[in-house]
Amino acid sequence: MAVELTRRNVLALGAAAMLPSIPAGPAGPRREHHRVVIVGSGYGGAIAAYRLAEAGVRSLVLERGRRWPVLPGGDTFPPFLAPDRRSSWFTPTPVYPGMPPVVYRPYAGLFERVRGDGMDVITGAGVGGLSLVDGVMLQPDGDVFSRVMPSGVDYQELADVHYPRVRARIGAQRIPDDVLANRRYAPTRLFLDQAARAGLPTARLDEACDWSVVRDELAGTAVPAASIGEYLTGINSGARTSVDRNYLAWAEASGLAEVRPLHVVTDIAAAAQGRYEIRARQITEDGVPVADLVLTADALILAAGSMGTTRLLVRARETGALPRLTDEIGRHWGNNGLRLYLRALIPSPTGPYQGGPTSVAITRWADPARAVTVEFGPAPFPVETHAMPLPGIGLCEPAGHFRYDPLTDDTRLTWPSTADAAAQAAIRDTLQTLVAGTPTPGPHPPATGIPVLDGLLSAAAAAPYGLLDMNALEPYTFHPLGGAVLDRACDLFGRVHDHPGLYVLDASLIPGSTAACNPALTVAALVERCLDTLIPTDAGTVF
Repeated sequence: MAVELTRRNVLALGAAAMLPSIPAGPAGPRREHHRVVIVGSGYGGAIAAYRLAEAGVRSLVLERGRRWPVLPGGDTFPPFLAPDRRSSWFTPTPVYPGMPPVVYRPYAGLFERVRGDGMDVITGAGVGGLSLVDGVMLQPDGDVFSRVMPSGVDYQELADVHYPRVRARIGAQRIPDDVLANRRYAPTRLFLDQAARAGLPTARLDEACDWSVVRDELAGTAVPAASIGEYLTGINSGARTSVDRNYLAWAEASGLAEVRPLHVVTDIAAAAQGRYEIRARQITEDGVPVADLVLTADALILAAGSMGTTRLLVRARETGALPRLTDEIGRHWGNNGLRLYLRALIPSPTGPYQGGPTSVAITRWADPARAVTVEFGPAPFPVETHAMPLPGIGLCEPAGHFRYDPLTDDTRLTWPSTADAAAQAAIRDTLQTLVAGTPTPGPHPPATGIPVLDGLLSAAAAAPYGLLDMNALEPYTFHPLGGAVLDRACDLFGRVHDHPGLYVLDASLIPGSTAACNPALTVAALVERCLDTLIPTDAGTVF
């Protein structure tokens, strides 16, 4: 039976309602069978493909986005303050907060903004997923970790085995002294100095970054990118050690993993003989449909991120495609307590083109109940602004949930605004302590010539303490967590309850918070931990 371009499938494509329809060929959709199908190529999908290949198991990886190879010309990724059609997933304007407005032809770009009730989520699209643009590898404190994760997950095992393994394989490193001493990193040193004066503990962060390439940028032998604050939308010099360049590349090199970009999964369902059916549409970078596919698999690994995986599962349960899925699917979601601030009126110069990527933070973890991390997020401001972006992460309640609406055939997130109130208070208190350490206000930010940026800087200068809560202007997060949580919707190793051969291996496993830290390292370490059990027990028996 052909896959039709129904409203259901259009909605599953995200904002792809502009994609034109093509009639199915006389033979209908292309049909294939695979031993393992992996949906998504970010941290979870890439690690799964590599570990399966290492064990001699073939897999097919379906990724909705395109490949983003770093090219010598240094123009793979779009500049943050000069966005173009590469910036967003099939919308005519940018969706990343703070980008200047511009209109362009829709494209298979980097970011999608998934609208929800009470919270929007910024997700990635591309081979490598969000690892293309976000590489902070921050390991949580054990006491804080134990407050948010199921008791069956042993923090010490992660600390001894899986966190170090991921850092080594991804090549996560802390900013070296010589790079930190460079004039481009003066605002990073300033942040550390101000935190020390305020009595706040700080740390250098492990970052998925090849700092030798950043040295080349500073020496003028590589395209300037990270060193001028251009890292939020990808690093054109090649300094980012994203998973398409390690785990996934190793899997493909083995000959046992096939990666298919621009394949949008629309539906999953039960198939005969205990297998799973996956329906997908292959598209061009402009969104033109190429082919419809109906795949069956002995094992299906969902690694499409919290939003992609959860929406597929909730929809499959509510439409009867996987009717035995537990009611725990679609629950225990959180925004990781993420809050983004813009600080203005800093007395000392903060510099134009602040060197990145994110490499230092305040780590206020002594009280596990109020643990908070505040990072310095360097920005590509074109002029001196006496300002710094300061993302904060605290602890939130996993109170978000997803509902399926049969009238619109849409699955939508609902988030209560009070669920991260404790995180907001802890972040605000830490920032006010930071500002109190440098009480003399600096000058009002000068005009940059970029209206959206000038508006934000003026609002920050007028805000109490010179701190603009950007999430008070519009609620959004870059850290979606939960929806198919360990020990609730899944067992402690990602097996979906009562569905042999169906696995979740991504941020959906985590109940709302990664213990006041960026999620990437913990997501990757959990996936490694799950596969340490799944491969020896399920490969050759379940699939």
